[in-house]
Amino acid sequence: MKYLFSGDIQYYSGQKRKKKYLKKGIAVLLLAAVILFSAGSFYQIHSRYLQAFGRVERPERTIYETYADISQDYSRTEISFSSQGNKLKGYLYGPKKAEALVVISHGMGKGAESYIEETAYFVRRGFKVLAFDNTGSYESEGDGVTGLSQSVIDLDAALTYVEHNEELRKLPVLIYGHSWGGWAAAAILHYDHNITASVCVSGYNSPMEMMMEQAKKEKKGLCYVEFPYLWIYQKVLFGSAADLSAAECISETNTPVLVMQGAEDTVVPRDTVSILAHQDEITNPNAKFMCWSEKGQNGHSSLFRAPEYAEYRKKVNRSWKELEQEYSGNVPEGIAAEWYAAVDKSKMSKLDEVFMQEVYQFYKNALDK
Repeated sequence: MKYLFSGDIQYYSGQKRKKKYLKKGIAVLLLAAVILFSAGSFYQIHSRYLQAFGRVERPERTIYETYADISQDYSRTEISFSSQGNKLKGYLYGPKKAEALVVISHGMGKGAESYIEETAYFVRRGFKVLAFDNTGSYESEGDGVTGLSQSVIDLDAALTYVEHNEELRKLPVLIYGHSWGGWAAAAILHYDHNITASVCVSGYNSPMEMMMEQAKKEKKGLCYVEFPYLWIYQKVLFGSAADLSAAECISETNTPVLVMQGAEDTVVPRDTVSILAHQDEITNPNAKFMCWSEKGQNGHSSLFRAPEYAEYRKKVNRSWKELEQEYSGNVPEGIAAEWYAAVDKSKMSKLDEVFMQEVYQFYKNALDK
């Protein structure tokens, strides 16, 4: 190099600077690409959340029984409590002197009255019942239901209300949750509440597992790339509740827990994301597991409905789909009203006595201990 002219030195020096600037340019472009991809991912996740977890209003009509159908036999008292700044509406049913308090955590897209038959069942057996509308559902405040972790936050708020109520806090607490509430009925065991027993019906093991299951169907391999962004978004919304899994929460205690699942559940698939799928991970010696496989009673909600009316329920659902197809999804008001009036709500709502007896006996055993 000592024989090079000054022009050669300048040339090599210039080449080094070009390589240095090129590396910096590539690094800047890569950083910009990561930022743009991240921003796009967060925006897409946010948009999907707003779409998937919006408000759930009480339907004007329903094919299932509501409180209005049984109000002559069951009185109730309205209550309210706060959850993350939202006022949640609740209802107390049952005798003043009760053996225990059953707190019902409902499924997504539903409200407290969606489980009015279960409520009446427990009241008839001497229990007091607290059923409430989760955030963004029916009569409760909230712009939306927020996400899959919200149910345990609202259940925690409900139990905090119970513990500050002079009458209710004297009663043993029993939890009954379905789907969204089924996960909450397990995750609530992570919180500092005195729970005598909990029943988890059709519950998913964790919110992240449930969302990834759906993402796999829609985006396949791309869902793994977006997993970190989904996790961060969940953490921002729900904090530590975002990381709770039913299997771990059940294993943290010796509280009696009954897990009930339909073998052909298509909403919370039994073999992948259900609590039952994680049965081998649960170390709680007082956990019990039941899988319902009888045809017509092995789905997400059908497992607690009377099997003798399974065909009737299918017929009703099929009839409505045909009506929607006939009118391109816009069924005229008069025809819709006539169709709803013809549905036998009692057959649609009737519970399976065998299923409910399993729940009741599980509660009784826990109370006797």
